[in-house]
Amino acid sequence: MNTERKGLSDPNRHAWRRLRQRYRARKALHRPLPWLGYAFVAVNLIALALLVLDAPLAEGAARLSPVLIDIARAITDIGRLHWLLFLTALVLAVVFWMAARDRDARRRFRLALAGYIAGYMTVTLLLASLAGQLLKFGIGRARPPLFGQYGLLGFEPFRGDFLFMSFPSGHATHLGAFFAAACFLLPKGRPLFLAAALWLAATRVIIGVHYPSDVTAGLALGVWTALAVAYIFARCGLVFSIAPSGWPDLRLRHPFRRRRRAAGLVKKT
Repeated sequence: MNTERKGLSDPNRHAWRRLRQRYRARKALHRPLPWLGYAFVAVNLIALALLVLDAPLAEGAARLSPVLIDIARAITDIGRLHWLLFLTALVLAVVFWMAARDRDARRRFRLALAGYIAGYMTVTLLLASLAGQLLKFGIGRARPPLFGQYGLLGFEPFRGDFLFMSFPSGHATHLGAFFAAACFLLPKGRPLFLAAALWLAATRVIIGVHYPSDVTAGLALGVWTALAVAYIFARCGLVFSIAPSGWPDLRLRHPFRRRRRAAGLVKKT
């Protein structure tokens, strides 16, 4: 019995060992994450939104067109975590079920790659949501309905009340993570993904539950999470490689393919 269990666990052990080896090897080759430059840009955008946009929109949100507000309310919940996770989890389950039944090696690889992509999306969304919720709880910024009482800089950290969990926007964080990941996976769709992320995130301001700086911070956090997870996957040889420009690039080769360096052992296609 112990021998059988050991035999069953050996493939998993070998897979994790290969992943660790790949990560260490690629970490030395890839440039580090550009966190300092990204943080500088993000902080400046958040500050501009806070100083220029927050107060006018907090005071004027109630005067927006009722039609625009109704449309925003109808579509704003697309940014909820459970909807985005449901889609990625469904894809992940279907892909692995199909891969387990398919005997054609090439098709199995394509399905496995799709499974890794769905896994990347899931990990990105979960990490972004966790980081966003911890920040919201720890910062405790008052929401726009309390603008008259607390102003722009009303904070009650660790209170945990809905009205004091404005920064960053959770919906915007999810949307930033989801659409940034989509941009890395489908570069040709970047204009569409960017527009969708901005419009959906803006609904949080239109319905009066977030300031523009909350939304800006949420988008920045989501994009950063998608980029960081893409780097980790690239260093493990999964889904992505890192382009010379430093951006993740979709990897189309088998994730665990071993390259034989001896001449004549691998045929070029």
